[in-house]
Amino acid sequence: MINSPSRMVGYMLSPSARNRTTVPFVRASSITAPKMSERRTRSQCISGCRRIAQVRYSRHTDTASRNLAVAFLSSVGPPPVPPSIDVSSFLSSARADGILGLLHARVSATGAADRLPPALVEGLRAGAHRQVALELAQRAELRRVVAAVRSMGLEVLLMKGASLAYDVYPDPAWRVRSDVDMLIRAADRAAVRAGLDDLGYVCEPEVSGRLVAYQFHSQRIDEHGVRHLCDVHWKVANPQRFADAVRFDELAEAAVPLPLLGPDARGLGRMHALWLASVHRAAHHYDQGNLVWLYDVHLLMGALDAAGVARFVALAERTGVRRICLRALLLARARFGTEIPSSALAALEAAPEDEPSTMFLGPGVRKLDVLLDDVRVLSGWRPRLTLVKEHLFPDEAYMRRTYASGSSAPTLWLYARRIVTGAAKWLRR
Repeated sequence: MINSPSRMVGYMLSPSARNRTTVPFVRASSITAPKMSERRTRSQCISGCRRIAQVRYSRHTDTASRNLAVAFLSSVGPPPVPPSIDVSSFLSSARADGILGLLHARVSATGAADRLPPALVEGLRAGAHRQVALELAQRAELRRVVAAVRSMGLEVLLMKGASLAYDVYPDPAWRVRSDVDMLIRAADRAAVRAGLDDLGYVCEPEVSGRLVAYQFHSQRIDEHGVRHLCDVHWKVANPQRFADAVRFDELAEAAVPLPLLGPDARGLGRMHALWLASVHRAAHHYDQGNLVWLYDVHLLMGALDAAGVARFVALAERTGVRRICLRALLLARARFGTEIPSSALAALEAAPEDEPSTMFLGPGVRKLDVLLDDVRVLSGWRPRLTLVKEHLFPDEAYMRRTYASGSSAPTLWLYARRIVTGAAKWLRR
């Protein structure tokens, strides 16, 4: 059995070992590393108690390839494979959902390879092996980044995939991630940015301000051509409804060690991680059904004891996201058979039908809808006007880097161009 990426590299390089070694299927997940699409799907989502029990997907979500992949991951044995399967579509769908590695492990463990087209088996194997090699590079870089931040006497908590890969997944190579989500204290932003600069990272041009965003991005390309992207947050989400729902001190108190990333590496505790996994897919991705995110929910729910589940439900109620959390759990159950205690299900279903955060469950959430909700949440007209101003008129340096690099075009013309060309994005569903 191959229990770690480093051992799997040896397996990859040895044809004889490859022929007699089986990659285990033990609650592992995805293995490719494409950038998750930011484009919203028109999933048939819920907005009330009567509809939330109906777990439904759009035609885009429920493709034949996707359903077959889910059948592989949730069945006790290998499911029937249609003889007319489109191998290219199946592999593309699995890659988009970040589950190539998980499927490879499942196919190997169930002995289903003999019943599948050779091209499909080879595609899964090649994708899995590429992600194993990538994870080794990502891990080495992540250890370097965490050590550098901690050497400055600053605290950092890893979130989402970068934390879950080294906590609830039996092998970190099975959890695809295109960036590293880090949570820091707001007062440490400048120091962390400078520390990343010293490590060779370059900050991306992006809209910034006091209210418009609570994160910055910084990236570097290493000597092997691997792109490393750090997504540095000082609040857990950008939408105002969620931004201050859980503060750094609360998360730090319940953080868990991640020894594979060094003695000082810590990630969100599992209860908070489940809350964020549920909220993030709604707050930033408007109820997209990416399977890797739902598999996170599946693993995290299975990792909580009764007391942890009770704390999760209490946090969901305190932060006004019971229906968002219920939606994530029901989707995970529909896809992977996630067990939800009846008491937790009842408590989440007891949320009012008009719980304000359900607007993020769509369908068809627009950027304009999010801005209007931000305005409603902010207290007082001064911060509201500040937020609108930061959206419409970013700083001049950003405008010139983004819209007129090397140009001497008037700033007012650049702002007008931004508003006109960006209007469609704000109205797009």
